[in-house]
Amino acid sequence: MDVVFDELHRRVTSYLATVKNVAADGGDEAALVIARSELPLIVDAFDALFGGHTPDDNGHCRQCRCAGRWWRRRRVPCRVFLQAQIALFHPAGHGRHALTRPRP
Repeated sequence: MDVVFDELHRRVTSYLATVKNVAADGGDEAALVIARSELPLIVDAFDALFGGHTPDDNGHCRQCRCAGRWWRRRRVPCRVFLQAQIALFHPAGHGRHALTRPRP
C-alpha cells in the first residue's frame, strides 16, 4: 500500500465526513459556519477535480481520454461528470439536492 495515498485518502474522507456530520446533526449555528467557511473550499475542490474533464475537438473528455483505446473512449460527459450528476440530482442517487427538490 502507498502510505502517502492512504494518508491523503484518510484526511479527505475524514474531513468530508466531519463536514457532513456537522451539517446534518449540528445545530443551526454550526451548519451556518460550515456553509460559510467550508462549502466554498469544497466547491473549489470540485472545480479543481472537474477542471480537466472538458471535451476535445472530437468530443472526448481530455482527462479521461488516456484511460483506454481510442475506439473505446467515451464522449463527454465522462464518468466523473455522470457520477456527480447522479449523486446530486438523480432520485436513484442521493436525490437530496435542495435546489432541485420540487416544492410542495
